[in-house]
Amino acid sequence: MRYAIIGIALSIAPAAMAQNTSGVAGPVIDPDDRAWEYRATFDPDDDGLKQRLHYQQAINGEMRWRVVGQLRDTDDSDFDADFVRAELVWQVTPDDQKYQSGFRFDARYRFDDRPADLAVHWLHQWKHIENWTLRFEAIATKQVSNGPADGVLVQTRGSATTKLAEGPKLGVEWFGSLGSTSDWRDLDEQTHEIGPVAVWGVNDNWDLSTGVLFGVTDVSPDSQLRLKLTRKY
Repeated sequence: MRYAIIGIALSIAPAAMAQNTSGVAGPVIDPDDRAWEYRATFDPDDDGLKQRLHYQQAINGEMRWRVVGQLRDTDDSDFDADFVRAELVWQVTPDDQKYQSGFRFDARYRFDDRPADLAVHWLHQWKHIENWTLRFEAIATKQVSNGPADGVLVQTRGSATTKLAEGPKLGVEWFGSLGSTSDWRDLDEQTHEIGPVAVWGVNDNWDLSTGVLFGVTDVSPDSQLRLKLTRKY
């Protein structure tokens, strides 16, 4: 109970990278995986809110597809269409090892005449290192159409989580945007954010995740609050 109270307190504290609804993906595929997930992220500095809903389903023990739709609040509406995205995760390493690797391929269409993009995520996971699971992503994104950015955009993400014997899964997540291959940014011009996360298994079918992110550099948003609700089948 003590850890649950700490997790709730963190989830309502000020949180950081302008309404970032992203997670840190892992490469491991459960062949029976099928789930809906709702996410919401709130930025207290500008009262900005983004909400997204996705559905995912495993094709087999090596591949899983997902479709994502996201809303954002704008001057015109609190529920303005932001983007739709299709994803495919491919696990390339065998199940019976602690280190796992794979790739995620994304195609995203953004509304309001903004650039669409294609992305490749290189996924890494190290499991059961002193009861911790570590994940790392390297992401390359190419914008297309409607005034795309030059070069390939480069991002990194990572997480470290551990499951308590009686209580939630606790950990930390971090996200970084480094610039593009044609315009690599200095550190103080990059956006970086980091913060704690707690995941509760409500029952066999429902998980609740709360978290907060804090900006590390001056150009990063100061804070943001994050919520995820997952329904598994």
